[in-house]
This record gives sequence, structure tokens and C-alpha cells, in this order.
Amino acid sequence: EKNYAVLKKDLLALDAAMRRIVGRNPSRPLVVSHPVYDYLARAYGMNITSVHWEPAQPPTDAQWSELVDMVQSHPARWMIWEGQPLPESVQRLKSVQIDSLIFDPCGNRPDRGDFLDVMRQNMEGLEKAYD
Repeated sequence: EKNYAVLKKDLLALDAAMRRIVGRNPSRPLVVSHPVYDYLARAYGMNITSVHWEPAQPPTDAQWSELVDMVQSHPARWMIWEGQPLPESVQRLKSVQIDSLIFDPCGNRPDRGDFLDVMRQNMEGLEKAYD
């Protein structure tokens, strides 16, 4: 019971932080590298559009073209990745005025820390997109 109470408190604090961050501007358009973020959009009312890009692989010309077309109607200035993207991808995104940030869904045990540490780090990164 004691461990559950501590965990519940920590999870509710993360939920409150997420609501506070997104609540600043829930209509802010974002691009996400993977449909895995759809749950965040539903839970917190985020305005996202998904592509399917892998952080460790360079996007194809067709994927770049799709992104350029997409931002015409969804003018995102941030792309959320599930892992560290290639430097070339980050630079090319910057060339079309899109910055990158990592929001690790933490589907596996992290190399350092625990799930809560990863989620706290995610909140710090997300703050940038909603400033």
C-alpha cells in the first residue's frame, strides 16, 4: 500500500505537469515521428500529426516531401521523436524551421534511472515546444 501511494502520487504529478504544459497552447501544431503518440494527443488534447520516421534511419525523399506538404496545412515548428534522431535529420528539419525534441515512450527498461526519470526528462523536453 505504501509503495502504491508513492507511485500514485508520482504518476499524478506527471499527469498534472503534462496538463499544465500542453494547457499553455493545446492547439499548437506538432509533428510526431510515430503514431505511438496518439495516446498523448487523446489524453491531453494535443494537436499532432504523425509521420512514421525511425530516429536511426534517414527519411526518404518521399517522406521529406510528405512532411513539407503536411506543414502547409499543419504548420508545426516542433517534431517529437521517440529516440535520438540522426544529426542530418535534425539539420534538415531545421532548414524547414522545425526543431526536434525527444519524448521517449519508455517501452523498455531504461539504461539509467526508471520510468519516472524518463517521463520527467520528457516533460523538460516538451516544455520547449510549448514555451
